[in-house]
Amino acid sequence: MHMREATTGGAYGSGLDPNDWMSLRDVIWPYLHADNPAEVEVLYVPDHLRDHEIIRLIRQYRESADKDLLDKEGQLLVPSKEPFGWYVPLTK
Repeated sequence: MHMREATTGGAYGSGLDPNDWMSLRDVIWPYLHADNPAEVEVLYVPDHLRDHEIIRLIRQYRESADKDLLDKEGQLLVPSKEPFGWYVPLTK
């Protein structure tokens, strides 16, 4: 499915508008290969996304560095049955 394709499932089946999906993807992106998540600069997100579950998970991930939280963030953007199955579509 093309990310911008208009469907009821949103971008990659996430239920998100493509612009919101990109904003949240851009916030997650720096954490994918960070050695210390607490040192990653928190990027701007539009006001309507500040309370999104992904943003709450990022706050928790910054404090704990628990990779399961990072997987949960990715799963919200690109639902997958496989652990970290969202990684490749997220990098496109």
